[in-house]
This record gives sequence, C-alpha cells and structure tokens, in this order.
Amino acid sequence: MMTVMIRRFTPLLVCLVLGSCNNFPMLKVVETPQSDETRLFAQGLDQYLEFRDLTTLKLMPLRYPQGEWRIRAEGIIALAEQQQQQQERLKKNSRQLTRSKQKIEFLFEDNKTLEMTLERLKQVLIDMEQRTE
Repeated sequence: MMTVMIRRFTPLLVCLVLGSCNNFPMLKVVETPQSDETRLFAQGLDQYLEFRDLTTLKLMPLRYPQGEWRIRAEGIIALAEQQQQQQERLKKNSRQLTRSKQKIEFLFEDNKTLEMTLERLKQVLIDMEQRTE
C-alpha cells in the first residue's frame, strides 16, 4: 500500500521541488543576449536547412573573420558544397548508367539478329551443299 502511494505521489513531489527551485538564485538560468554573429549564424543555418541556400552562411567569414561561429559556418559550407558535388556526380553516373543499359539492350538485340542471320547462313550453306551432291 505504501509503495502504491509513493508511486502516485512521486511526480507531484518532483513538481513541487522543481517549482520551488525558482526561489534559489544560483539555480536560475541566466539568459544572455545573442550577439549579432550568433544571430547571423542561426539565420544562415535556418536558411540552409529550409531552402538549401548558403548565402547567409557565406557572409560569416566576411563579416566576422575572427568570430567564434566562422569555423562552424565554413565547415557547414564545405560539407554542403561537397554534398552538392556528390549529388552532381550521382546524377552524372545515373545518366551514364541509363545510357549504358540502353547500349547493352541495343547490343543484345543486335546480337540476337546476328545469331539469327548466322543460323540462316548455316542453313543456306547446308542447302547449297545438298544441291551440289
């Protein structure tokens, strides 16, 4: 019976304890205002994630060459450009694969035609030999 009561009242106890923590100044989270650099980085990251546009992130190294977010912005830019190059290579390879499959199909059909022609020529040769006998 006691364990059931403890289980039921534990969430209430936790809420009461956490709610009273606001009275302790050392436990309060101090919100610092975002710097312009941080806001620009966040805006650029949001813009990239939503629209795949790197314009704002590319401003970071120009506006804040010694900034703490510059390295992160350059890393994201490098990864995004590398991803774009890989996607272009993938498209190119996909087109090449499609062309290769078409060539294989054409060559397979051509091979069938040649095999049929060869069989006909063999038959013609056999017929000619039978006539000459």
